[in-house]
Amino acid sequence: MRNGRKTAAEWGMKSRWEKILNGFVIACLVLGAAAAGAYLGMHSQSGNKSAVQKAVDTVQQAAAHMEESAGPPVLLTGGTAAIPIIMYHDVVPAKDVYFDMTNREFARQMASLTEADAHPVSIQDAYDHLQAGKALPERPILLTFDDCTLGQLTNALPILQKHHFPAVFFVQTGFVGVTTGKQHMTWDQLKQAESTGLVTVESHTVTHPEDITKLSDTDIARELQDSKAAIEVHLGHKVNFLAYPSGNCDSRLGEAAQRAGYLAAVTMDRGWAASPAQSYFLPRFAPQRVVDVIAGWDGSGPIEPPLPRLLKTDDEALTMGTFTEGATPVQWVAGGDLATQAIDTRKTVGEMALAAGAQAALNGTFFADARVQSEESAMIGPVLSSVGPVYKPDTPSEEDRIQGRPLILVGDHRCLITPFYPHLGHSQDDLRCILPDVKDAFLAGGWIVHNGKAQTAEWIRSWSTHDAGDPRHRAFVGIDKDGRYILGATQDSVSTSQLAPVLEKMGVQEAFLLDSGFSTSLIWQNHVLVSGHSRKDVPSRPVPHALFLLGEVAPGALPPPADSPVAAGDGAASTEDALAADSTKGASHYASHHHHPHRHPKRKSPDAGPLDVPPAASTPVVGAGDDSPT
Repeated sequence: MRNGRKTAAEWGMKSRWEKILNGFVIACLVLGAAAAGAYLGMHSQSGNKSAVQKAVDTVQQAAAHMEESAGPPVLLTGGTAAIPIIMYHDVVPAKDVYFDMTNREFARQMASLTEADAHPVSIQDAYDHLQAGKALPERPILLTFDDCTLGQLTNALPILQKHHFPAVFFVQTGFVGVTTGKQHMTWDQLKQAESTGLVTVESHTVTHPEDITKLSDTDIARELQDSKAAIEVHLGHKVNFLAYPSGNCDSRLGEAAQRAGYLAAVTMDRGWAASPAQSYFLPRFAPQRVVDVIAGWDGSGPIEPPLPRLLKTDDEALTMGTFTEGATPVQWVAGGDLATQAIDTRKTVGEMALAAGAQAALNGTFFADARVQSEESAMIGPVLSSVGPVYKPDTPSEEDRIQGRPLILVGDHRCLITPFYPHLGHSQDDLRCILPDVKDAFLAGGWIVHNGKAQTAEWIRSWSTHDAGDPRHRAFVGIDKDGRYILGATQDSVSTSQLAPVLEKMGVQEAFLLDSGFSTSLIWQNHVLVSGHSRKDVPSRPVPHALFLLGEVAPGALPPPADSPVAAGDGAASTEDALAADSTKGASHYASHHHHPHRHPKRKSPDAGPLDVPPAASTPVVGAGDDSPT
């Protein structure tokens, strides 16, 4: 419990059937309230206002009663198609504000969709596809309109009718029939729009708060429940969907929407709605992006930002090897369970791995302060670490720059990869809201391989750290074709786009860029396989974040090569040594004044662990960048 409410993790323990039953009960209560309200509105002197209030009271009571049983926002995992959702506002003869569309612009855009053989679908059909795989036509698209302005009826609807395109009108009920800077539709006009069979009216709250996330829980519930009840009474149908005003949302809003009885909600984040879709955070495109959508369909442009993916993972025993069949050798370790650690200073990866009992480790993701010989630990993007445990939110000033980069969420034998959006960076609940069993999470520096395909240099530049094209010792984390987590690094300095085809050839299905250059440090059985320097005996930059593979070593797994320096403990470079070597000049000075001989611990007993394995021959083996200057 937190402040009298269950945490998202506790919500996640509810059974699927309990959630279904609760949803059914709420639906029955809402429909009953709507019917009763409509009847009272026709037979009461106070008219529809009284009817609406009675319906609102009933919905609020139902939501309050069911709150303890409602589940968190969930992933919609049934879809196979990526659905672009387009966000329109007013359609007018001449623009009043920049986000209006003129009649001519809107007509031209609808004609372009027809020419592209696009098939607009209803919001319910889009949801049913994402949730349960309902069949959709080729090139589905969802057209949405915010704010209930009169131009949507008088100007947009005739054009939609010409093309037989369905659409959604998201209505803020407190503005119905009210003239502000713009005229808004009345309830009768909304009925007229729905009578065409093309328009569905859904909720946009009551008062359209500029930032609804700043309201109290009570005020948020009122905005969501009252608007839902009003539409259901006035228009006589269940309201299932919500558009957040100004796109502002977070996990608290997602949970409130779920408790209020909505099936899904849309944001103003840029992206395609594709499984595994975040049901209460479906992204939308601005109208000017329709040309990019059509290019994505035609293959003349990329699908951007990258689509999310949910993968099952296998924690089989750990193995190590070197892949030498590509343009650059890649040292790798695969298997086990992926865990992370974030600390408030910097240490060598070897020291962190030894303390965690990890057989394999790699430097983690990007940190904000790249000054040499620094111990600052602020991270770029949110970080959740199971070793600690530690949670660090993102830095709001960074959000625009990092939007669309891969956010990695590690759960129980599954991994969710999703483009980063600001609503995912503010609290631990933001992460648990979309993956209740998440135990580790971090923002990677970019996408290298996606859906088994190497990404192009241009595409990598669009959705990665700015220096992904620089030649460096590159570090990556991924998932291979067998569902194993894989940590790896290059022994040569390469760009990310040079690394990508090598990883595709290795059979890696998803691969993501980690901090590189001087930070690169791949550890296996307490020995350094790859360093951030040209010589492995020069210690890599100490870091505030590390990735571990936890588990047993496979029988017959290759031991560290004979020339691998010890990573931590007796005979290893210390954090102080590594800080001293944290520059080109410092590394050169360290190399000329220090020598840490390669030491393998002697076997102490027949039951000694993998670290006691004698060194292998030093012949090559083949087994089964950051955001600032280095």
